[in-house]
Amino acid sequence: MSKPLRRTAAIVAAAALAVSLSGCTAGQWQYEAPPAAGVQKDDGGIKLRNMLVVTDGEGTGMILGAIASRDEAAEVVGLGYAAEKEDGSYGELNAVPFEASIAKGKTVILDGAETRFNSSELLVGRLAEVAVVLEDGRRISLLAPVMSAEHPDFAAAWDEASA
Repeated sequence: MSKPLRRTAAIVAAAALAVSLSGCTAGQWQYEAPPAAGVQKDDGGIKLRNMLVVTDGEGTGMILGAIASRDEAAEVVGLGYAAEKEDGSYGELNAVPFEASIAKGKTVILDGAETRFNSSELLVGRLAEVAVVLEDGRRISLLAPVMSAEHPDFAAAWDEASA
């Protein structure tokens, strides 16, 4: 392929990507959320928003995000995480002691202060399975990015939660 054709193909691909990504956050966009603001999942009336894992690379991690209850009150009785392994699989969930009561229509923010844990398994750039465990027995899981505590978008949250 000639250089002008490759350049044209790259421009067309970039434009198509920009158009396709412009609508992917419709209805969920939060202006103050950084570009790498985690992942979302809805399960019935429970919404997980901007979920991600941050690690210092030295054995400490934390889960950041939000849990919202749309239709009725909910009781969160625990969190869990499992680091992605080299072969792409995930091990057993490691429990993170966390409890919260969420009133109907309200949101609980996971700012890291209560969701810190020790783990040498997490690697920046990989994923982690994150699970929210509810009192009714439901476990809502998603795959969240593992980000560095030094990343400019998460350094302040790391410092505040570590204080």
